Amino acid sequence: MKKLALALVPFFLVSSALAQPATQQGADRLHQVFQTYLGQGAQVVSVTANGDVYDLTIDAQPLIDLGQDAGVLGNVTPLDLQLTDHGDGTWGVMLDQAVAIDLSMPQVLDLQEKIANLSFTGTFDETLMAFTQANSAFSGLTLRETIYAPDVPPQTIEMTLDAGSMQSTARAAAAGGTDFDASFTATGLTETMITPALDGQPAMPVTIKAESLSQTLTGSQFMGAEMFQVISWFTSHADDAAMAADQAGLQAALSAAMPFFGTLQGTGTANMLSIDTPMGALGIEQLGYAVALNGAVSEGKIAQGFAISGLTLPAGLVPEWAAPLVPQSMTLDVQVTDFDPEAAMAVALSALYGPDATTTEPEFDAKLLAALLPKGTVTVGLNPGALTGADYQLTYEGALVAGPETELPTGHATITLSGVDALMAALQSAPDDMRAQAMMGFGMAQGMAKVEGDTLIWEIDAATPGALTINGMALMGGN
Repeated sequence: MKKLALALVPFFLVSSALAQPATQQGADRLHQVFQTYLGQGAQVVSVTANGDVYDLTIDAQPLIDLGQDAGVLGNVTPLDLQLTDHGDGTWGVMLDQAVAIDLSMPQVLDLQEKIANLSFTGTFDETLMAFTQANSAFSGLTLRETIYAPDVPPQTIEMTLDAGSMQSTARAAAAGGTDFDASFTATGLTETMITPALDGQPAMPVTIKAESLSQTLTGSQFMGAEMFQVISWFTSHADDAAMAADQAGLQAALSAAMPFFGTLQGTGTANMLSIDTPMGALGIEQLGYAVALNGAVSEGKIAQGFAISGLTLPAGLVPEWAAPLVPQSMTLDVQVTDFDPEAAMAVALSALYGPDATTTEPEFDAKLLAALLPKGTVTVGLNPGALTGADYQLTYEGALVAGPETELPTGHATITLSGVDALMAALQSAPDDMRAQAMMGFGMAQGMAKVEGDTLIWEIDAATPGALTINGMALMGGN
């Protein structure tokens, strides 16, 4: 539903001079604005005045037909919306219908999607170029997708969702653009996929089910109006020659849209997951994720984390003696920092226009890399995480510094382990050949550990290239 809301935003960039009641002049104005963002090659929008509302139909079929020479075939249900001019620079938007999509590109993709009912209501603000509030809901979603790739059998994925809804709000950001919040919930997920038969291994069906899903997304300084001007630039330049002749216009549009957005942060959970495989059923009480991304700002950041709790494995998959070793929960959180997207974009934009404009010379690549990595490296941070079993816990955190010109990465990490006695007892129950090997490796690790109470600690230091110490003991690069 988030994708639908964002996709419809350009269709409501209209002049506040339009006023109630709906008129043919107003309908003509709306039609012209929509085509500005869609291009004049395919007339996919029709607008008619109907009392106090404008009836808007968006029919993507002409765009699909334009792709027939490239092998694109299919049908998409036209979207029928109603627009109400509030007379104060805001518009009411309504949609309530069934939707069906059937697209095909031979030997590339087959896609069929149906939504039994899709509804949307929202208020679009011309000044903010955003929906200040929006609500949508759907029921009876089905999806079937077949992906083709050279030299491997096609892979088919089928998915159903019983129902879902989304709510979002937006407001003016202090630094320009808009800040927004959105939330999404759904129930009754079933997804089935069949991994292709490869290297003599048979195809394997996998079915994933979840009782409920939830997601949140927040963003700051989203430069929607300026980004729509970038879209308008592309739709108004119909061929490569026209684009090449107006690189200055593209440079200006992209520069105005900087930094595209300030920050994006998302979280999500899937509850009561079951994953059915030929080896049995795997269960997860809750699977969560978190992502964070900065836009084209000086302090670049990409972060990804996930958490699993209530893990159960298929019966008989793990021998009885190893059951105490199986983790029940896990968290992992990684982030990449120390890069500068703002400086890199400035270099890229400078290459679009000017006497020295070029992106093909080796000097440009070197200049772009130097701008992106002002220190010559990035830092990959492993934020505090844990692997937890019935009677033990393993924690970890650290950081790694690396770059294209560094011979060896450097970094540090801290690992702790509690519940050693429970792990030792489990290993003592292992078969003789496995027990001897496992006990030897575990004994070496214990010998390098620092002991605090019932916890083992390993402080790993690789800050000097080519050198590695654990709790001060040199393993490589030492004297």
